[in-house]
Amino acid sequence: MRIGNRLFGYVAGAFVAVVTATFPPLLKAEEQVQPVPLGGSLTGQKGDKYFGVYVPTKFGGVLSLKSTSGTVKEIKGPDGAERRNGEEVGNDKHGWYTFKVVGPEKDKSYEVSNNFVQTATSSRLPWNFYYWPTKSDAIHEPWANGNARVDTARNPASDDIQVVPLGSYIAPGQDIIRAGPNGILETSVGSGDDSTWFPNLYDDLTWRGKDGTIYGTPAPMLKYDQIFRSSARNWEAANSQNQDIQRWPGHCLGGAVASILLNEPSPAPGSGMTRDELKSLWAELGENHYNHRIGDYATDIPPGPPRPGYDPCDRSVSRFHQMLETHIRGQKQNLLGNLRGFPPRGTSNEVWNHGVGKYIATYHSVPGKGERSVRLQVDLYANSGSSLNGDDSNPRVCKYEYILVYGLDGKVDETNPDLADWVSVGGEAMFAPLNILEVTQTRWQGHNPYVTESNVRALDLANGGGGRMLAATAPAFRPVGSYEAGRAPIFANGTGRDDDSPTPPGRGFFGLFRRSR
Repeated sequence: MRIGNRLFGYVAGAFVAVVTATFPPLLKAEEQVQPVPLGGSLTGQKGDKYFGVYVPTKFGGVLSLKSTSGTVKEIKGPDGAERRNGEEVGNDKHGWYTFKVVGPEKDKSYEVSNNFVQTATSSRLPWNFYYWPTKSDAIHEPWANGNARVDTARNPASDDIQVVPLGSYIAPGQDIIRAGPNGILETSVGSGDDSTWFPNLYDDLTWRGKDGTIYGTPAPMLKYDQIFRSSARNWEAANSQNQDIQRWPGHCLGGAVASILLNEPSPAPGSGMTRDELKSLWAELGENHYNHRIGDYATDIPPGPPRPGYDPCDRSVSRFHQMLETHIRGQKQNLLGNLRGFPPRGTSNEVWNHGVGKYIATYHSVPGKGERSVRLQVDLYANSGSSLNGDDSNPRVCKYEYILVYGLDGKVDETNPDLADWVSVGGEAMFAPLNILEVTQTRWQGHNPYVTESNVRALDLANGGGGRMLAATAPAFRPVGSYEAGRAPIFANGTGRDDDSPTPPGRGFFGLFRRSR
């Protein structure tokens, strides 16, 4: 087999020798093999011809070959074995793939093209969850069409806290009265003001809207307390409430870690817990970042947003994509990622923790850079952290485009990060992610001392439950005022949350992950 310099665009004899050895030794000596750019095309071809496409990754993908005239035949991989068009090439099969176009229309030119796509899915995709914010319920000035005055009475009910006096001027959306240490907003809303409620761990069984309508609410820790005779709800309200409307922390770290490592929870019969409420207890158990052991990682990635040419994100490209290929594609393993804020108004310091279990990467060669330099268009699929009662269950899809170089071993070359370029982000991403992490081990104990792993497992048939006998029917749960009547209040002990995000939730969730050293 004779391969000229025109095949590779290289003149170094040693390099040509290495690449030549990867071709199947089944072609006639007089044949020339035309290289086709990966993910690209070659025009102006005539007659029966052999072509070659270089697949740089050892982690496989689907290679599809096409000709505008004639038939694609004799597809052979680097091992010399014949293959079918459009099939998965398999692992450790990086190298040159040759094929022949046979019987094109006589005396007319044709175009050959190819498409190479690598799809990776973990063995069990992370399940969706709700992030359970810690922001207290509040009466506030309407965000739009308000009168810029405080209209709610000056004597708040129970332990509610008056933030701005009656009659004062106030900006849109600003809090007027907030829930007190018991976590329950009990003051009626005055005409001209509004109220906001987000489901949280320390809710009562019901919530009264501005128009007086009574809404049933999730009440995970109130139910937990009545099953196990504890004070988890009271502790959570006293210690984890966030009063700042510019910060919307929650339990997205714990929810994301649980979705990665555990089966999707299934409440035990007779517990009275919903699936979402049971997920919230696991989110609390997983929220303490000091309890997670991290293995492989790509972290401290600058936010950018990245752009073509040099920017600080570029040096993280190789490590980031190596994490995806090694763990999701190679080991079918879920990863934990802080993918930062959502468009259109997200900011770079927002923290959005997700379970990541799928990506689709489309490959293109980079002109003039050799066959191991590729431009990747990556769709990264993360679970939803704002899914309650099945709402908003669509995955978050972040689109990343970057250029990187593979080594001869088929792995991303991390020794030359300066050759990479993080070109752009899109879809449901505004910035490069802060990190992508392999969680190898977790100790299930959150900030709340009353919520224990053994109790939560007893409620969860999908994760070790069933051994503890529960009643055949759900308990008759009592509201906070009845169940906690006569109990001494729990005062904050200074162990509150250290997770933080600067904007209220739209579609998504917030939390913080730091790697313990």
